[in-house]
Amino acid sequence: MESAFSLCLSPPDPAEAHAHLARALGLIYGIGPVRETLLRARGYTLFDLLRHPLFGQDAAYWTQALTQRDLARLAQGLCRWYSASHPLLLCLLGLAEDTKLVFLDLESLGLSTLPVFLVGIGRVNLREGKLTIRQFFARDLSEEMAVLSQTLEELPERPLVVGYNSKAHDWRQLRARLAYYGLGELPEPAHLDLLFFARRLWSQKLGDCSLSHVEKEVLGRTRPLDIPSELVPLYYEAFLRTGQPRFALPILAHNREDVLSVALLLGRILEEHARAPFST
Repeated sequence: MESAFSLCLSPPDPAEAHAHLARALGLIYGIGPVRETLLRARGYTLFDLLRHPLFGQDAAYWTQALTQRDLARLAQGLCRWYSASHPLLLCLLGLAEDTKLVFLDLESLGLSTLPVFLVGIGRVNLREGKLTIRQFFARDLSEEMAVLSQTLEELPERPLVVGYNSKAHDWRQLRARLAYYGLGELPEPAHLDLLFFARRLWSQKLGDCSLSHVEKEVLGRTRPLDIPSELVPLYYEAFLRTGQPRFALPILAHNREDVLSVALLLGRILEEHARAPFST
């Protein structure tokens, strides 16, 4: 199934994103917060440290990643040395082509060892301000392998994946099910898990940072006919028993709304961080 929505995203300017990441001196082993602040105050960038006897090797590693726009390597380093919610991660959006940006949400029967029966993937066209959501649905569990194969075909090479609690759940489960069928191993992508950003921005105010609560309180979105996430597997099991569309349609709607909410939430997070430097 395919659905289209209007979406306005304002990622960082590519030149500004490059400049902010070039000043991420904390990526280098041995440069802690205090030293990073001192060096940045003096105008140092990663490129300025290439000939440094102690830091040069690490500087070369990270400047290569930046020059080659190796988003996965940069994301891994930023998560390790800063945090999974650091504003610098949003700079990756300025380096990524919109064809690489993927909003991901999947539905399964439970733990990572259990089948995936629905994958929703959102792709954007920034010039047209358009979000297209494609959903791959298993009409019975024998179609899980086909759903996973279609998902692989839909994912671009070296994607920038955006989700909500997707690091711990969606991507991990996708990899586990692909491995189960011997369909290959997905390399770890550049990943923006918006759950971490939501906690950073709104946890003190909201407390509950579940997607349903954040979309209601931050985005002003409500889903009057939506089924709770915990009931999705039960609805799917009812669909398998009866074959009645009335059990499948709410699942598809829930998944589609999840993907749309993640895309809208990214736009809101970008607006919040546009008011402050990305390097703080």
